[in-house]
Amino acid sequence: MKIKFKQGKKKKTKDVNVTFSGIPPVLIFIIYIAALAGFYYWQHPGLNPTSAGFYGFVVPALAVLWFILVILRDDAGQHAKTTLGVWTNAAKAVGIGTLVIALGALVAFVVTLPVFHATTYADRINVETVDFSSDTIAEVDFNKTPILDRKSTVKLGDKVMGDMPELVSQFEVSSEYTQISYKNSVYRVTPLEYAGLIKYFNNASEGIPAYILVNSTNGETKLVKLKDLGLSGMKYVPSAYFNHNLQRKLQTDYPTTQFGSPSFEIDEDGHPWYVCTTYSYYGVGNKKFVNGMVLFDPITGDSTRYAVGNFPEWVDRVWPESLVMNEIDDNGYYSGGFLNSIFGQKNVSITSDGYNYLEKDGDIWIYSGVTSVNNDTSNLGFVLSNLRTHETLKFSCSGANEEAAMDSAEGEVKNYGYDATFPLLVNVSGNPVYLLSLKDSGGLVKMYAMVDAKDYQKVVVYSADSYKNLSKLKKLYLSSLSGDETDGADLTEANITIKNLTLLNVESKSKIFLTDEEGKKYKLEVNSGNEDTAAFLSEGDSVHISYVAMDDVSVIKDITVKKGE
Repeated sequence: MKIKFKQGKKKKTKDVNVTFSGIPPVLIFIIYIAALAGFYYWQHPGLNPTSAGFYGFVVPALAVLWFILVILRDDAGQHAKTTLGVWTNAAKAVGIGTLVIALGALVAFVVTLPVFHATTYADRINVETVDFSSDTIAEVDFNKTPILDRKSTVKLGDKVMGDMPELVSQFEVSSEYTQISYKNSVYRVTPLEYAGLIKYFNNASEGIPAYILVNSTNGETKLVKLKDLGLSGMKYVPSAYFNHNLQRKLQTDYPTTQFGSPSFEIDEDGHPWYVCTTYSYYGVGNKKFVNGMVLFDPITGDSTRYAVGNFPEWVDRVWPESLVMNEIDDNGYYSGGFLNSIFGQKNVSITSDGYNYLEKDGDIWIYSGVTSVNNDTSNLGFVLSNLRTHETLKFSCSGANEEAAMDSAEGEVKNYGYDATFPLLVNVSGNPVYLLSLKDSGGLVKMYAMVDAKDYQKVVVYSADSYKNLSKLKKLYLSSLSGDETDGADLTEANITIKNLTLLNVESKSKIFLTDEEGKKYKLEVNSGNEDTAAFLSEGDSVHISYVAMDDVSVIKDITVKKGE
């Protein structure tokens, strides 16, 4: 092969021959195959013709082979004409094959775009429309509500890691923090990872020794050492190198399978696993969808493959959040056809700019609002999607979008300058409600807020100095709806003896605060129905009460003095 370049002011050209003269062709192909094998080992692409990455490996490899054959052809033309025809035909065949494969992949990509298959894209997720009720979303349980967001979780994880100097010098905290349902509550979990190549060599024989577990409801953080569970370290992880690298191990064990980014989880016994979702595409690189999962043990390197519908129940994240959001967007965008999505845009909807998590029936569901393609402050409804089963529910109820709710909550504490986190959607007595945290400039949670999802002007806030204050926030929200936080609550009856009694005037209302002989506290609001009884109550009286049990001071709804005592 001749390469010409210009030299000097007279623009003379000089031929430079690129040649393998003197090098045996067998050696050339051995070097080529070795380089190709090394590139495959390092990049480990999935050998699947529906993946764009496959062509990113095959087409350059064939192009280099064509280049080698052309040089060998030119060498044969000058020195070994007996093999000229062989190299000429080989170069021509590889060149044509490279073009056919590249053009075929491009055509397969183009003809499977949404413009030609809008309905197919819309139907890759089944969205069931349901009513918002306790049957679809249970009454909020703060023991299972992930109020702690990712940023706060990362800070807690870094803090507990900082308390372990023997680990900090060798390992770092991974940024994964997978949201999981664990031990009847909700947590984020993340492994430690090697802090570079040298630290890998120092620790590869023992593996990663621990992971971090953060309770998403109360912030309790724990560094779990695998040896305390009777387990060895994790050797096959994403931060490892060479044969211990998780992605390389997966692609070696399943060479034709397409993997994304595995997610770190633990089972109910605390054993660590990587949930490795497998994918396929429609055509080449289009309409990505989940076709299964490989459950990988990072301690032993063993793995088991599962088909869709047969995943273990403790697994929480098979469908990644980004894919689910993309599927829901396609469902709302292309249901009326491609032209409608561009021009008429009738009933065209997309998800909100963000998402959060919800625990439901022991699984983790992703939540987001659904809004019109017009940039307004309202939602058309909400969607929930199960990250393990792919079940997706849509609630068609109009209201404020998440950004409007965040602005409304921040407005309630404008004098403090707190920033609202992306909200959770919870059920409070049958009402869809946004639950948010309000943070100061240092990222510390200072207050909790509830914003009515239908009317974002209904806002209540409460101090976040205690996790138990979420229950008080809920009562405050119910009070804002009915005027009385105890309306409709279950009543408890008891016979008590009054030990102490105090009468106070609170907000222009007379209230009696009393303590019984067991130290329990109660309050009674004086009204026209009980004033005759309340006026003559004394310490030492034995009374029968009906009350609403509260955390601090229970609320008496009815009181009767026991006669003869």
